[in-house]
Amino acid sequence: MVTTPPISPVTSTPAPVPEDRSRVAPVWHTVVFIVVTLALTGYQAHQQPKIQTLQLRSRIPLYCLMIGFELIMLLYVWLGVRSAGKKVGDIIGGKWNTFADFGIDVAIALGFWCVVAGVLIAASLLLGRNNAGIDAIKVLLPRTYAEMVMWVCLSTTAGFCEEFIFRGYLQRQFLALTGRSELAVVFQALIFGAAHLYQGWRGAVTITVYGALFGALAAWRKSLRPGMMQHAAQDTFSGLVASYAMRHRLF
Repeated sequence: MVTTPPISPVTSTPAPVPEDRSRVAPVWHTVVFIVVTLALTGYQAHQQPKIQTLQLRSRIPLYCLMIGFELIMLLYVWLGVRSAGKKVGDIIGGKWNTFADFGIDVAIALGFWCVVAGVLIAASLLLGRNNAGIDAIKVLLPRTYAEMVMWVCLSTTAGFCEEFIFRGYLQRQFLALTGRSELAVVFQALIFGAAHLYQGWRGAVTITVYGALFGALAAWRKSLRPGMMQHAAQDTFSGLVASYAMRHRLF
């Protein structure tokens, strides 16, 4: 009698979860955001010469104003995201189920910091000294210990809000509208760079490249977490170091 050998069960690899390319807000909501952002940028660039002549006794009120503005932008974006049935976690992406997950994102943020530093140095060498950007930044740099504490708060707020708004909301929206990740990265970077025109055209070009790097990181990791950590840490570190250098007349 011929016996048929038992058939081993076939285990199939589960199909990867497709990337969510649905809109994260109504189109009109994004149009309003872009128009208002560019209008405010134009006004700030026009007023920058006056701002640079200000003699501030304390920068803490200015930092509070900037934090408030970041949070208002975040609130507007959140309302649009909510109206589309999305949650904050959907935009941020990624999960920290274990300490190892957190450690991986920290390691990626540190490695990415080295990449960003190299690109920014190269951009500075190619474009030349950005006097407009230096003058704009000098006004903001902290002088006292209290201002340094508020600078850390401002940098942390900017790191979260700007990554959520530009690399999360805006990049995801452009991905939904164009269907192409590379275009989404480029378009959000262009708007991010344009939002910094008050630092001069060299500063805007450099920050456009900076924004594209963060966009590429977010697209690769499907998460804003490493970018948020690196953005906040870099703003904090660079501001405190530049403040020390300025107080000691090193630049």
